[in-house]
This record gives sequence, C-alpha cells and structure tokens, in this order.
Amino acid sequence: MTADKLFLLCIDGSENSFRAATFIGELISEMDAKITLLYVLHEEEAVRMPIPPDDNTYLSSSNIAPAVKILEELKVDYAVSVQIGNPKEIIIEMSPKYDAIVMGYKGMTGRSITEVLFGGVAEYVLHHSTRPVIMVP
Repeated sequence: MTADKLFLLCIDGSENSFRAATFIGELISEMDAKITLLYVLHEEEAVRMPIPPDDNTYLSSSNIAPAVKILEELKVDYAVSVQIGNPKEIIIEMSPKYDAIVMGYKGMTGRSITEVLFGGVAEYVLHHSTRPVIMVP
C-alpha cells in the first residue's frame, strides 16, 4: 500500500532544515504519508566522498543523521535520496512526484528581500516549483 501523501523534505545540514524535519514529521505522524529526505551534494563535495556513492553511505553524515533520527523518533515512513549536482535543479526535477516540498530557510544572507528571508535555493524553489512549498523558519 502506498502513502496517500508524499513529501519531499530537503535537508542541507543546517539547523533550519532539521527544524523542517521536526515540523513535517510531527505534522504527518498520524497520517498515511511518506517523506523522501533529500540531500544534494555539490559536485565538489561528492569528489571527497566514497565511490560509488549510495544513500546508505551518507546516513551517518552529520548533514543527514539528525533528520533521520528525528523521523525515526516520530515513527514517520521515510526514504533517503542522495543526489549529486545543483540543489536548485535537482529539487525542481524531483518535485512533480510529490504533493509538497518542505524546506528550512535561513533568513540571513542574500541580495533581495526574498533572498534575505528565504535564501538562494529556497527562493529559487519557491518561484519555480509547480508544487506547494512549505518553508519552515
């Protein structure tokens, strides 16, 4: 049986992304829903990782492990996807398979007020996604 709702949870290793994991995990813990926890490695980062990379290689990574722990403690059905490339492009490419995208946002740097509030990747996803985007501070 497949889950009624599918959420793409974008993790970048920041505290904000872990708060997003807690938010969506608590929200759906009583629902028939599933989360795909997405971590995108930039190509420069990927060359330093074991080859061939697979999702299990990264589960103990400090960038992913806290989110995995949160979802497991909340007993949420999840899968992990580790991709290599540009986070903006990969999130948008993957998004049509999901009911919503969940992201944390920084609110610290950027040029425009939107970038200040949401950050570069979050702003891009917010403006280019055809799916709802849930931003968690």
